[in-house]
Amino acid sequence: MFLSSCPVCQATMRYMPSYRLEPKNPLNKDRLELTMRTIMNKNYNEDYLFHPRQSYHLAAQVSEEIKNSIKLLNFDRYRYVVLVTVGELLMQGLCSMVNFLWDADKDGFVTYTIETPKFVAVCTIFYLYYD
Repeated sequence: MFLSSCPVCQATMRYMPSYRLEPKNPLNKDRLELTMRTIMNKNYNEDYLFHPRQSYHLAAQVSEEIKNSIKLLNFDRYRYVVLVTVGELLMQGLCSMVNFLWDADKDGFVTYTIETPKFVAVCTIFYLYYD
């Protein structure tokens, strides 16, 4: 029996993974921020008056509108969490903290704050790479 005909002695071919690890359309943080600012400024302008129940529903609508708008930008392999917080300013402050376990190279967030003498509106978009 020759060594070349021995099934144990033959080298097996190994292939490199053929799937893509990088997105075809990488996330552009500036376009994300521009979309967020445009929608926030449209809804929370100088004419806006804070009302607890109406503000709750408006924040949900604005959050959904921002999420749908950034999905239309077609950054593949990204998932989004859009958080809109609105509060009336009555001599108090606002402190918001969030902790995540994520990939520092591909995941991140953008935030935008509108502060007037009557109210404060904060929008934060978390973008998470999903491969």
